[in-house]
Amino acid sequence: MNAQEYISSQLDALKSSLPSSTKPKDNAEMAQAIFTALMSKKFRKFSVPEKNQKIIRTALEKNIADKEPIKISWPFGGYKLWRLEETPEADWAELFTIMYIVRWLKPVCALYPQGVTFTFWVDEVVISKMNNIPQADLDAYQQSFAKLLTFITPYAPANLKFEVFLERSQYESTEVFEAGLAAEMEKLKQVRAANPQPLSDAAIRSIEMNVKVTPEQSKDPLWREKVDLMHYAYYNLQEKQTRVRPSYTTENISAFTVFFEPNVIPIGTTKTSVAKFWVGVGALQKREDSFIETILSPSQLEKAQAAWEPVTIKGLEGKNFTQIRVV
Repeated sequence: MNAQEYISSQLDALKSSLPSSTKPKDNAEMAQAIFTALMSKKFRKFSVPEKNQKIIRTALEKNIADKEPIKISWPFGGYKLWRLEETPEADWAELFTIMYIVRWLKPVCALYPQGVTFTFWVDEVVISKMNNIPQADLDAYQQSFAKLLTFITPYAPANLKFEVFLERSQYESTEVFEAGLAAEMEKLKQVRAANPQPLSDAAIRSIEMNVKVTPEQSKDPLWREKVDLMHYAYYNLQEKQTRVRPSYTTENISAFTVFFEPNVIPIGTTKTSVAKFWVGVGALQKREDSFIETILSPSQLEKAQAAWEPVTIKGLEGKNFTQIRVV
């Protein structure tokens, strides 16, 4: 089996029907069955505290009582890490993650006729300003990501809907957003001045990896602290957006690779990966006569001894889908 045959087989497997099972008799049984499916250890990477489980159960019960789709959000920056040769477009990492999400949610869609609405919540409104990424690159990423969601539709259950929500749509204009961000930065600056704390090593590594430092910026010894300030001021500004924000953080469910909200279910990005798809690259690991999908972080990519294999999948377009790394 070569790489193309493997990827094609995994896409075709997404379309296979699940074995029929006894349908829940009432809303309570439905909520329990869906909760069990979502918490499957096959996909979940960490345990979920009981208090968090209650929030998730409440969200399920509300969706079911209202006869609405189960609503799940995945927040991310909406860009491809500038250090990667794949930038600015999505690559196999995004596709493998979407396929993994389909596998995760297939049992829910089989149980629940209303299915699932899965929202990729995109924070790109601040990325250009914070990470020095050209808006044109952010737009190119969004276009390539949207094409992937269109590509996967025929392979996913009919009652699984993928959508994208842009954080910038919560603001009347760019000017309104920037004014709000500046105000939150000034407030946070004063708070930090009263109780200064050094950046952790992990924070420094993250900032240095993500920010495309300008020559002028690099002359400032405090540029990392200023980026961190903007980062958390942006979070504070987000919390004030009451029109849509509560449904994302408290009323419905979030999925991510780590905990950061009380309603998060921590799943991976592939069976063996928790690397974030937008700051990594998709690859295949050789397993005897087959493969397994993986996502390589920049540090893993540096150490990987990868060979390229050509791939042609009908309907899968873009500069990053003509070949794939095999490790």
